[in-house]
Amino acid sequence: MNQSRLLLTFTLALVVALAASYMVYQQLSTAASAEATGALVVTATRSLEIGSRLTENDVQVMRWPNASPPAGAVTDPQQAVGRALIFPIFEGELILVNKLAAEGIGAGLGPVISQGMRAVSIRVDEVVAVAGFVVAGTRVDVLLTGVPGTGNGVQTQTILEDTQVLAAGQEIQPDAEGKPQRVNVVTLLCTPEDATKVVLAASDGRIQLVLRNPTDRVLQSKSPVVNRAELYARANTPPRPAPVAPRPAPAPPLIVAPPPPTTSPVEVIHGTTKNQVEVPFAN
Repeated sequence: MNQSRLLLTFTLALVVALAASYMVYQQLSTAASAEATGALVVTATRSLEIGSRLTENDVQVMRWPNASPPAGAVTDPQQAVGRALIFPIFEGELILVNKLAAEGIGAGLGPVISQGMRAVSIRVDEVVAVAGFVVAGTRVDVLLTGVPGTGNGVQTQTILEDTQVLAAGQEIQPDAEGKPQRVNVVTLLCTPEDATKVVLAASDGRIQLVLRNPTDRVLQSKSPVVNRAELYARANTPPRPAPVAPRPAPAPPLIVAPPPPTTSPVEVIHGTTKNQVEVPFAN
């Protein structure tokens, strides 16, 4: 009896072990098959900043788990080597075609400038650059202070709104900790027309940058203009006198009733003479 139980237990254990081994084998075979048939993609071997030119040491080939690579993925290292980045990438990140500049246009700031746009630099100080917080990637408004020749004297006007800062000094990548940068030059991304405005404004008056919230993309329907007369109008206007409280309405006159009479007139005739005397009332 004991031998039969031992034999049955051994048989069940053997069956369970064989089943588990078969399942593990199937999973390993599926993973190996997927690895063997997955698409090849190109990834970065290290983190790189905007404008960096990719070399053979910066890329590596890896097998994607699926047979089809993601849309836009670079599948051949030669498609990426020698081209500059227009977006930063991180170590191990998949390299996409839309993160690479066109072939043959070099590296640095040039590839970052989108088609039809221009990069124009202006001289700044700590005040103009908002204490150094105007760095690459931020968005600003550009204000011009000068004398327009309209007879209103000095005035300040917003000439550009929601303009992207391409570089602060020679840095085209913001500080990872968000620290301010003390620079003498800031480069803006503008249309050709706006670039001419910036150049003229820099030579004709004084430029001030105004930092915007990066999520605030609302533009003013009309650029605000403030001239000296309007700025000092309130200061030159004499103060208005304080309003005088109205006088309260006069109280109605107090009517005092006359005291009741204590005498009564009596007419006395004496011959041809008439006299009137007051006779007191009897108590």
